[in-house]
Amino acid sequence: MSTHPESVTRTIGSKTHTITRRDIHAAAARLRSLHQNDLRNRELFILVGSGLYYGPDLIAEVTGGAQIDGREAYDLLGSLGLPLFRWDWGNLKDTRNAK
Repeated sequence: MSTHPESVTRTIGSKTHTITRRDIHAAAARLRSLHQNDLRNRELFILVGSGLYYGPDLIAEVTGGAQIDGREAYDLLGSLGLPLFRWDWGNLKDTRNAK
C-alpha cells in the first residue's frame, strides 16, 4: 500500500491543476520515452512503467502545456510516489532513498 497521495494540486502559472498518477501514466503513454542521447542537458528524470521521462514534459502533457522547471516537476512527481532518477556525471542514479 502506497503512503503517497493519488493526486496533488498545484498552481502552475496562474492556473490550478490537480494531477493524478493515472494522468501521469496516460501522459507517458502518449510521449516517447527517452533514449540515452536525450539525457544530455537535462538532470532530473521520472520512471513511468519501463520508460524514462523528463518531468516537465509529463507535466506539460497532463496540463495541456503548462510550463514548469525540472526541480518543480521532480518534486511534484516524487510526491505522487513515482521513482525519481538523476543524471550525474554520466551515471543515472536512483534517488528514491536520497534526500
